[in-house]
Amino acid sequence: MTRICLSVFPTDHTLPSLVKRISSKEPDLVEYRLDYLTESSALETIVKSKHCPIIATDRSHRKKSRTLLLNAAERGFDIIDVDISLPFARTVIKQLKVHDVQVIASHHDPKRTPPEKSLIQLLQVEKKLGGDICKVVTNATRPVDNLVILGFINKFSRKTRLVSFAMGRLGLASRVLSPFFGAEFTFACIDEQSRTADGQPSIDDLRLVWKKLEIA
Repeated sequence: MTRICLSVFPTDHTLPSLVKRISSKEPDLVEYRLDYLTESSALETIVKSKHCPIIATDRSHRKKSRTLLLNAAERGFDIIDVDISLPFARTVIKQLKVHDVQVIASHHDPKRTPPEKSLIQLLQVEKKLGGDICKVVTNATRPVDNLVILGFINKFSRKTRLVSFAMGRLGLASRVLSPFFGAEFTFACIDEQSRTADGQPSIDDLRLVWKKLEIA
């Protein structure tokens, strides 16, 4: 199953127009990066406009991040992404389990792609913390890192709902191919000007590549 999660960075000001652009792209899921939102009413606007499962993510490490993620769960978000490096990760995951939401336990290594042994250890931690979906993201510093990630997905996605890829220009192949190796979904942006992470393809480009490769 090849699913695309459209990742967006709304602000209080841009949210209304962004909702319309999202709808026109017809993604399978939408990740709302809440880092720049200040109004809690924005969460209600997002939920009312949803046409597919929506994910709440906050990487700003603000004091209010924990409260914002819990509010997103209470207001009707389907999936909440919790970075396992945060000091409140274990506690907030337990609190989220009270709500009818799925939890993504995630880890991001912005510097490198470690060997498979390290990836397995991260996966085990995420599962132990209660992640319904485990997300392991690295950074590609060489082309072979794509093979490390794709091999990891192929081996462990059969028993674990897994999202994994390598960031950066050299990691594009892992983003494009990860769903075909068993990943739950891969991320894309609306256009090149609205990337939420390094190396992220636009949803139109991703679909075009899949079409040209005749794999979707």
